[in-house]
Amino acid sequence: MAEVSSVRNTKLIACVLPKGRAMPLQQALVDEKGIQCGNFHFGRGIGRDSHIRERGIGEQQEREIFEVVVSEDMADEIFEYIFFKAEMSEPHGGMIYMTDVPRSTVMTLPELPDQE
Repeated sequence: MAEVSSVRNTKLIACVLPKGRAMPLQQALVDEKGIQCGNFHFGRGIGRDSHIRERGIGEQQEREIFEVVVSEDMADEIFEYIFFKAEMSEPHGGMIYMTDVPRSTVMTLPELPDQE
C-alpha cells in the first residue's frame, strides 16, 4: 500500500515553456535532483511579444505548463535550477513563478519485488 504523509511549508514552482522543454526538464529533475513529483500539461495562447501576434486571431502557439511542489528550504535552489535548465534566460524562453502552498501531500509508492 502507498504511504501518505502531509507536509507543511512547501512551494509550488510553475513554468510556462515553449513546446518540447517540459519533458527534458522533468527528466533532469529526476536524474540530477531526485525530484519525482513534477507534472506538465499543455496549453495554447499568444504571448504579448509573440512574433505571430500580428497575423490575426486563431494563430496560437502550443505551450507546456510544468509544475513541481518542493519544500520551502530548497525552493530557491530548484527555482534557479529550473530557470537555467529550461533556458528561460533566452528570448521567448518562457516564464516562471513560485507561490506558497500551505500544505501538500506526499505519496510514496511501496517497493515492489523484481519481476522476471
